[in-house]
Amino acid sequence: MKAFSDAPPIRCFLSYARQDDVVMDFVTPFATALRHYAYADRGRELEIFLDREAIGWGDLVQPTLRAAVRSTTVLIPVLTRRYFDRPYCREELFLFYNQAFVDNVRGLLLPVVLLGADHLTEDNEDLAVQIVVARQHRSVREAWLDGPASPAWRRTMLALASEIVDNVEAAEQALLSPPPAPAVDVAAVLIRFASDAEAVITATGNVIADFRENLGTDQTALTPAATRFRNAARTFERQAFEADRTLRAAGASFTGKGFADLDDLLSGTETLLASTHRLEASTVPIRRTMVVFREGLTALHSGLRVVRTGAEWPNPGQ
Repeated sequence: MKAFSDAPPIRCFLSYARQDDVVMDFVTPFATALRHYAYADRGRELEIFLDREAIGWGDLVQPTLRAAVRSTTVLIPVLTRRYFDRPYCREELFLFYNQAFVDNVRGLLLPVVLLGADHLTEDNEDLAVQIVVARQHRSVREAWLDGPASPAWRRTMLALASEIVDNVEAAEQALLSPPPAPAVDVAAVLIRFASDAEAVITATGNVIADFRENLGTDQTALTPAATRFRNAARTFERQAFEADRTLRAAGASFTGKGFADLDDLLSGTETLLASTHRLEASTVPIRRTMVVFREGLTALHSGLRVVRTGAEWPNPGQ
């Protein structure tokens, strides 16, 4: 499709774990190359935002995110294994995907894999990994290793810049005829999810009680409890993700006392996440158990963040 010289700039938001860039110094050359090749080859200017506050992204509330997707803002998650451990990165991925799904413009999500490609398998039960795999992620590992002056880097960046332009122009056409809003029983969705929330609160309380009872004794006895907790937390994360998408499509939000009560659990989860790293540094049996527990906490935290963000949406019509 031919680009027009008066076409508006394409807004791109990079989502990445800040600690990765501190060591690998990837983001600046990546953004610079994309800007140059998109304009030089396709005549489309890119505005690339590196700070999650720069385009009002910080709260991720429904009006902000909806406006961003409908103005064809592109989300480019720059992925490593660390990215999937960061609850706020996961939240950005989940909420953007849901809004793009609702608006039928999933091409605006373009995952880029820098390191950790072996983690991205179809049988991985991590919801964030499943989204990335389904979106047919692009690897930039070899181009990054060869460096910004290499032919591999230029070829990779040129192809990615062209893909951004293609996907945005397809989204611009799709948004001219948005899909009709589905008929949704919002009350039923909220009642069902409130029950899901009660279940995860119970599961969390049980596993914490098990940890307190066995802490300082046989740590291997905690592994079954940690595994059950991880499974329950991943189920809740998916339930929150799917409820968010359903409510988003209906123009509704998470409301009710039960959702506000989850704030205490969110705060407690953040505290527990901070403490798991110290325990992981001890013996190998403890480490293996704590890794499973931390994976559960990470899933629980991102699910709770999705609910909390949804609960901050203004009521429809206000």
